[in-house]
Amino acid sequence: MRFAALLLALLATPLAAEVRDLKAFYLERCAVCHGPDGTGRAGGQHLGGRNLTEARWLAKQEEPLLAATILAGRGAMPGFRRQLSEAEALRLARDVIHATIGKKHP
Repeated sequence: MRFAALLLALLATPLAAEVRDLKAFYLERCAVCHGPDGTGRAGGQHLGGRNLTEARWLAKQEEPLLAATILAGRGAMPGFRRQLSEAEALRLARDVIHATIGKKHP
């Protein structure tokens, strides 16, 4: 009986990768340098935070490169390979940086 209840609880619980709030991750980890709006103006430019609203970063074909940079890091930017999976990094590039930041700065 206990096993059945435990199994039901596990099946009803979504996987962490499915429920990860990547917008919150961006605001916690990335906005320090890139700014909450992606411009890098909120104190991040002196740290080398790139302006993610530039057309070259918002290009659809750049999503895999941006995801790879998120995972590996670049220059002063740390890599987030231990915190994000490859799929999450791609979703962060696509759904947060492109879809959210890109819409605010056409």
